[in-house]
Amino acid sequence: ALLAMEEQLNELSQNFGACLKINNTKMPSSYTLFMRSYIIFYFLLTSLSWAPSMKWFTPIITGIMVMLLNTVIVIGDQMMRPFDLQWAGLPLKKYC
Repeated sequence: ALLAMEEQLNELSQNFGACLKINNTKMPSSYTLFMRSYIIFYFLLTSLSWAPSMKWFTPIITGIMVMLLNTVIVIGDQMMRPFDLQWAGLPLKKYC
């Protein structure tokens, strides 16, 4: 029984270390800044090329696509913090 408990304690310690490593590895903020600026410049240029064919639908389509891609970026940012007590985090209140 003591040997099984020691094995479980070692496994718990390894899992805790892995969780700490995940929690302490952060994505640089320049990544989000680069992605958002890239999206803005890309859709500015594409809206200029779409304008002759789509006419007044161009700003509507461009706005919808920018909002969708920014939503993906926000979700990605929140998934980079899995141990926060946010809507996208793990259900830690259930276990603590």
